[in-house]
Amino acid sequence: MHEFVDETFQSETSGEKILSIQASLNGFSFSIVCPNQNKLLYFKDISLKISNENLLARHFESLFAEETILQNNFEKIFLVYHSQNFTLVPEQLFQNRIDEDITPLLFEQNEQTSWINNKIAQLEGELLFAIPESFQQAINKRLPSAQIIHPLHRIIEQTDISEADSKLLLLFDTDHFSLALYNQNELKLINNFSFKHPNDVVYFVLTVLRQFGISAKDIKVQYAGNTQAHAGLEAVLQKHFPQSAPIKAGIAFPPFIDKALITKNISLFL
Repeated sequence: MHEFVDETFQSETSGEKILSIQASLNGFSFSIVCPNQNKLLYFKDISLKISNENLLARHFESLFAEETILQNNFEKIFLVYHSQNFTLVPEQLFQNRIDEDITPLLFEQNEQTSWINNKIAQLEGELLFAIPESFQQAINKRLPSAQIIHPLHRIIEQTDISEADSKLLLLFDTDHFSLALYNQNELKLINNFSFKHPNDVVYFVLTVLRQFGISAKDIKVQYAGNTQAHAGLEAVLQKHFPQSAPIKAGIAFPPFIDKALITKNISLFL
């Protein structure tokens, strides 16, 4: 467990702050940020081994009971969940209950799954993604004002697309990674791939770049997520894609917080 409390933080004034919670099978982490100062006030990372996503609700209930600070009032609350089942739907085609029409064509049907949509204004689209239904119900019960978001939504919204240079965003979980490719000021592709070894990542990325005629030497690669789950992953990325670097935090944080924790929980620091 890792915890940081800023010396100026006062829990009784939490109503003026933004709470972000990141959830995965590897555990939970959360941050409290002062939006006026764009400053990190509180951060906690709790590592767990959750055997399957249908148990997320039970562990979330335990987290909420134990971490009483989560029960305070906040200006905004975000729950970040890195689903590997997602797709981007053009805004003009999006309508209520579209998940009933489109998701059976793209993903294996699961009656225990709910679908969430995040609007991405700069793309004029909706990011549609899956979440365990029991987990969504637990969130709505304990944090009814929380907005459930996919980390790609937050990362894409913070990405500068004014440059014409090609850019690749990689977001890693333990056994899968999400990818967003920009070229000529446009998002060309988002996708998700399962992997077991860093070399698998290189293979999938090179395949995507060949599809769009982009050189591995020319692409700017920015990555985040659980890169420490696979030894040597960052070194392999640097070897094959020389312009590789972690996604930078968008808020001020103390220098003694391990940079690996920032990378792992980047959605809490944007």
